[in-house]
Amino acid sequence: MRYRPASIASLLVSLALVGGATACSTDPSVSAETTAASETTSSAASAAAVAALVAQFPAVPPKTVVAASVPLAEVLTLLEIPVAGVPSTTTQQLPAALNDVPRIGSTMAPDVEKIIKLSPDLVIAAETSRSTIEASLASTTTPAAFLETDSFGDLKLAVEVLGEAFDKQTEADKILASMNANETALATAGASTDAPKVLVLIGATDSFMVMNNNSFMGSLIELSGADNIAVSALGVKETYSAVNLENIIAAAPDVVLVLRSGNVTEGQAAFDAEVAKNAAWKSLPAYANDRIHVLDYSTFGYTSVGQLDKAVPTLTELLYP
Repeated sequence: MRYRPASIASLLVSLALVGGATACSTDPSVSAETTAASETTSSAASAAAVAALVAQFPAVPPKTVVAASVPLAEVLTLLEIPVAGVPSTTTQQLPAALNDVPRIGSTMAPDVEKIIKLSPDLVIAAETSRSTIEASLASTTTPAAFLETDSFGDLKLAVEVLGEAFDKQTEADKILASMNANETALATAGASTDAPKVLVLIGATDSFMVMNNNSFMGSLIELSGADNIAVSALGVKETYSAVNLENIIAAAPDVVLVLRSGNVTEGQAAFDAEVAKNAAWKSLPAYANDRIHVLDYSTFGYTSVGQLDKAVPTLTELLYP
């Protein structure tokens, strides 16, 4: 059943009432009621977020859809929604089922002529490419919808929204059940041990950026209970940020996770060689305990539902060996 605009207002009113009731009580005897109210608030907020995003989509599920985002193309495929066009990519992996689907150019530079040729009823893209997609479609009558795709939470919301918008709730529920199982696995992995301080970076030792919890990797680390020093010690606000090495040294991460494209073994050897040349890196607890790891980019380098079953156990083993 599709949400109607009126239901959003009702949900927000209910949310305000529940929040007020919760805030007014500090009596321990009503802790159970407070917990229940908090859960209701969270559920209402989630439903409101889904409804607001579903409002972008046509009332009747579109039949011809172009995906201008690799993560969203993957979600659509998992939901068994046919995709007429997908982005060209050399750094991200599309599902094999889309191998023969026409390419529309890169995510950040789509070819509008190729999109028009496919006569789509809707283009679905990442929120980060909104300005580019809207500019590309400005001369057409093709509508577009946008969803966040950066983090684990973004993916869950995208699955809910697309399941609702395309009347694929059954398929969406199956995907969400798998995602929730992975979320639980992360949350319980370090429940009985101290949380390590973790640095996630992309690039080389002399030219890198750190990733906060708004990134895919960062969101998984947050779910695991580990301490992402990009947030706690370095205070970075952007998803990807350049940071001074001296500040990283001062934060003393227990684990360093590195994203580099290419062969993992070769990447690890190259990074280890770079570290060996710089005494500053050698001062890290992560170096002393041999916990600097180059990760498989195809598993961790971009947001992906399909890679979670591999990413989650690999990450938990690295964080909580």
